[in-house]
Amino acid sequence: MAGVFLIHSDAAVAQSIKAAVPTVSGLQLLGHAGSAGEAMAKLPALVDIIILQIRLPDADGFNLISQIRQRHPSVYFVPALQGNEAGDVWQKILQNNMRDVLVPPFTPQAIASVLHQASINAQHASPVLEISSSYMVAVASARSGVGKSIFAVNLALAMARQKVKPTLLDYSMSPGDFFTMLDQVPRNTIVEAISQGLSLDVTLLRNLVADHKLGFQFLACPNDDFDFYGFDAGQASNLLKELRSMAEYIVVDTGAYDLPPTHAAVEEADLVYLITTRDLSRLMSLQRWMKSLESRGVERNKFKVIVNNAEVGTEISEEEIEEVLSHPVTAYLPSCPAETVYSINSGKLFVDTRKDHPFTSVIEKLAEFTIQRWAE
Repeated sequence: MAGVFLIHSDAAVAQSIKAAVPTVSGLQLLGHAGSAGEAMAKLPALVDIIILQIRLPDADGFNLISQIRQRHPSVYFVPALQGNEAGDVWQKILQNNMRDVLVPPFTPQAIASVLHQASINAQHASPVLEISSSYMVAVASARSGVGKSIFAVNLALAMARQKVKPTLLDYSMSPGDFFTMLDQVPRNTIVEAISQGLSLDVTLLRNLVADHKLGFQFLACPNDDFDFYGFDAGQASNLLKELRSMAEYIVVDTGAYDLPPTHAAVEEADLVYLITTRDLSRLMSLQRWMKSLESRGVERNKFKVIVNNAEVGTEISEEEIEEVLSHPVTAYLPSCPAETVYSINSGKLFVDTRKDHPFTSVIEKLAEFTIQRWAE
C-alpha cells in the first residue's frame, strides 16, 4: 500500500482529491496540509506520493519540492495546477521529471485516472539523492586544438567503468562537440540551464542532465549556434555549485581560456587537468595562463599538466617542457591522430572500443587517480 500525502490550500479541491485517493487500488491517504508550513510540520516519516499545489499561499511549490526531497529523496510528486499557469511552470514540471499532473476540472474520474498512473510510475522512479561530498575536475587549456574535449569525455567514461557515475558538463560553448563524440542527442542542453539564470537550482538541474548509454551523465551544448554571451561567471558558478549537490564526481570540459565559464570552472574545481601539446607556442601560452590563474587566487597544487601528442615534437625534451612550464608533467598521451579523428566522427570513444590502446591505458590510470581524489 502506497502512502499519499496532500498539500493543497483550496478546501473544495482538497476534498475532491481526498475522496478520490481511496478509490485507487493500492493507495492510502496519510494526511492533508493546507500550506507549506503545515506540510513540513505534518509530513509523515514514510510517504510514497505527495500531491502538491504549485501555487501555495505561503511558498513556491517548486521550492517546497526541493525542501521535501532533502528529507524524502525517493518521494514521487504529483503537481496540482489551477489551469492558467504560464509556460515556465510547465517547463519546470518537465525539468523535474513529473509525469503525472492534476489539472481542472477536478472530477472524480480524472483525479482517479491520474493517481492510478502515478501509483504505477512511483514504483519505478529512481531515488533522488543529495551528495554530501563531491569532487570536481576541470579540463582546460590555454590554446585550442590540444585534444581537451577528447580527454574529458574519455576520462568520464573511464571513471564510469570504475564503478562511479560522473556527470560530464560541457562548458566549451562549442556547438555539437558532445553530440558527435558521444553519439547521442539529449532532450535538454545547457541552453535550458543558462535560461534559468541565477534561479537555477538542483531540482531543475537534476532533470536537465541526460543519462548516457555508457554509464555516465552529461549536459551538452546544443547542436547549433547559440548566444552564450549572457552566461556570465556568476551564473556559471551557480550551476557548478548546484551540480555539486547531485553528483559525486564532476568532469567539466571548458572552452577558451578567457571565457567566464572557464574561469568559473577552474576556480571552483578541486583538480584542474591542463592539456597542452609539445610545441613551444602552446607551452608558453600555458605557462603564462598558469601564472595568470595564480594571480587570481587559483592554487597551483590543483594543476595536473597533461601533454598530448607525446610521440611528436621530440626536439623538445621532457625536461625542457617542464622547464618552460615551471611545473611537472603528470602524464603524456600517446600520439594517435588517425584513430582520434575516427573516434570523433564515429562517436566511438577510445575507452569503449580501443581497450588495449596505449591512450586508453593512460586515461584509465588517470581516472583511477581521479576517483581516489589524488590522495598522493
